[in-house]
Amino acid sequence: MKRIVWLAAGLMAFAGCVSPDVTTTTRIDVDDDKLEGGITSADIRTIASRMCPEILSVPEVAQGVPPVRIKIADVKNSSQFFIDKEIFTKKLRMELNKFGRGQVRFLDKNENNQAARAQVLKDREEETVRAELKALAQSIAASPLVQQAQEPVKMAVIPVLNTNLVNMNADSFSAMLRSEIVEAAGGKVQFLMPGHTEGADYLLTGQFYPESLKQEGVINMADYIEVVEERLRDGKSLYIGETQTVVMPSTVSTTKGATKESAILKMLNDPEMRVSNTNKRLNVMIVKPESKLSVYEKTVMLEKRISDNSGKAALILSCEISSLTQQVNGKSSDYVLVGLTLVDPDSNDVIWEDSYEVKRVSQAGVVYR
Repeated sequence: MKRIVWLAAGLMAFAGCVSPDVTTTTRIDVDDDKLEGGITSADIRTIASRMCPEILSVPEVAQGVPPVRIKIADVKNSSQFFIDKEIFTKKLRMELNKFGRGQVRFLDKNENNQAARAQVLKDREEETVRAELKALAQSIAASPLVQQAQEPVKMAVIPVLNTNLVNMNADSFSAMLRSEIVEAAGGKVQFLMPGHTEGADYLLTGQFYPESLKQEGVINMADYIEVVEERLRDGKSLYIGETQTVVMPSTVSTTKGATKESAILKMLNDPEMRVSNTNKRLNVMIVKPESKLSVYEKTVMLEKRISDNSGKAALILSCEISSLTQQVNGKSSDYVLVGLTLVDPDSNDVIWEDSYEVKRVSQAGVVYR
């Protein structure tokens, strides 16, 4: 027992002789810097405080209709220093927002903010789409083809074409629209079971289409309906490109019909025809089966392009960092030039520019992280 006590005491004494490795930190003013060379925090603050009133006094800003929107271009670092390039424009933007009193606004380009913004806009859009579909269903229910019919109108649903688009679920829109029509019509519209068209007074279908400058693949709706009807007669799925799902006596597909289906399938699967971030609309059509004539059409917006609104920018603010370094006998002389420029995007005129210069001598080169 005594040995254990003496051993514990020895360990404690030994531990007391060891000095912990403690880093001493001294808090200093942000405008003070014990290190020399390159750019310091004081320079960044000076740039912002000096350039802020100059920018606010530029006629295009001071006399412009508020808010004057400014897009900040990516900072170009031509210097030898590894530095957070955005630190200059970030501090300047804060100063302008603080003292501009609503005169200027900046277009945000932060990736995290843009991801959150996209989610917010998507959630809002879902509510808008539901309202659009409800209004569309009420319009169809109130149309003469329903109100003037002596008996309930029988409709068959043909899958909506989604040419050129991705991430659009045509079935979900058709199902939601169908249920809204039934509710709005109050029994005056009846839908056939999915996959059946025989006996239908009208076919409910349509097409998604984007607002895009890309070459679009145009599918003739009459040809599309003809191919779908032929697939159903052959006991196949009404979805072009899917394998046979129903086994029943059928006629043999005509060569002409097979050629049309092949052309439509090729167009639907062409990756060059697909676009993502753009305005997407749904053109809803009610078609007479025999004549393939459309008796009702209406277009609704389903998805809006998410833009950073660069087109609303009245001015572009750019920044470039340049440097010149000389080294002699272990000493380093660093000259740094920070240039700021305001450009009118319409005329491409440089309406204002200024610079901040600093030169320092140090014993060793400075590397920023």
